[in-house]
Amino acid sequence: MGGFLRTRSFIAICISPVKEFLFPPLCFSCNNRLADTESRVCHTCWQSIEKIHPDDHTVHVMRERFLEDGSIDEFYSCYYFQEGGVFQKLVHSLKYDAITIFGIELGKHIGAMMKAQTDVCAIDALVPVPLYKLKQRERGYNQSEALCQGIAQVLHRPVALSLVKRLKNTVSQTHLSAEERNQNVGDAFEVSPLNRHLVQGKTLLIVDDVITTGSTIQSVTRALKSSGAAKVIAASAAIAKLDSK
Repeated sequence: MGGFLRTRSFIAICISPVKEFLFPPLCFSCNNRLADTESRVCHTCWQSIEKIHPDDHTVHVMRERFLEDGSIDEFYSCYYFQEGGVFQKLVHSLKYDAITIFGIELGKHIGAMMKAQTDVCAIDALVPVPLYKLKQRERGYNQSEALCQGIAQVLHRPVALSLVKRLKNTVSQTHLSAEERNQNVGDAFEVSPLNRHLVQGKTLLIVDDVITTGSTIQSVTRALKSSGAAKVIAASAAIAKLDSK
């Protein structure tokens, strides 16, 4: 048995350089060859995505909006979403091409950011924004769950996959106005009566991929607060940048 394992190991060592020569690891975004320390996306492409600073105008506006609504207590995001940029390509692949490794990597970025800015030990559980059951069945996965997997690896907090349920298959929010978005998802989520004891008095981190107006994540948060959650923190991989004029 030991000889067999040594033979397999020797074959793998011999084949690996040939495989890398024929199929070199390339950056998903720019197609440049990846360094040994890089995975899927090169460092240059990651650096090209505009990072968010806590005192940015967009962050200030979103926090004011959430505080006025009274549901979301804290808000964090890593990057700005730009049409045609690297991040849009990554999120599109995460959402529609089942490349969930991007979601896990982005989740790690969210986790590292939050670890530096807040008391993560106070968070009881991570809650991904749920998909409607038919949509999740069609895709086979939920991109927000992939983000939570990455965050959990950094923050070491449990992920509550079935805490919140999506009640209806809402239309895409992409081309809707802010008012239409609120109407579209206003009553789209609920916490099952069987799960309410898991919510009461808890501090929960709700996670989504991209926040535009915040209507979806606010709707999920209201469902959690109405079921007794003490505090809800919202986090996303990216937000749409607002005009400061």
